Amino acid sequence: MAFDRDILEAQLSLDLIGSSDMPKVAWDALEAGLDGPGIRRLAALDSPTYFEVRDVLPRAMEEMGLGKLARCAAAVRLAKHQAKEILESGADPLKHARDFEHLWVIAGYPSELCSVGNLYDDVYIASGHQSDDTIRKWIVERLKGMARYEEPR
Repeated sequence: MAFDRDILEAQLSLDLIGSSDMPKVAWDALEAGLDGPGIRRLAALDSPTYFEVRDVLPRAMEEMGLGKLARCAAAVRLAKHQAKEILESGADPLKHARDFEHLWVIAGYPSELCSVGNLYDDVYIASGHQSDDTIRKWIVERLKGMARYEEPR
C-alpha cells in the first residue's frame, strides 16, 4: 500500500498496525520522500518487538507529520475510507456487512459509526423478511451516508 498519511495516522491511533509491520510503514514513508533519523531507525528494525518500536515510533511519527487522533475520529476516518472503497469497487455490499463492526467496537461504540457498525446485525434481522436486493439497496445508502459523513466542528 502506498503511503497515505491520513489512513496511517488513523490506523496508528487505533493500534491497528503491529510491531512487525512498522518497518514497512517506514519504508513506505522513505519511498514517499519523507526522511529523518526516526524513520530510518524504524525502517532498519528486523522483526521488531513492541518495545523496540515503542522507543522509535514517536519520533518517526513526528517526522512523518503524524499526530495521535481520538479513537472515535480515527475510526470514523477509516470507516469513511472503507465505505468509499466498497462503493467505488462495485463489490457486493452484502459481503461487506461485517467490515465496520471491529472499528465500531474498538472506538467504544460511538454513535457516529452506529449506522455501519451494527450493519451485520441489521442485515441478519432483515434477511428474514426482505429480499437480498432490498437489503443491498439500504446497505448502499448507509455506505453513502458514511462516505459523506462530516465531523461536527
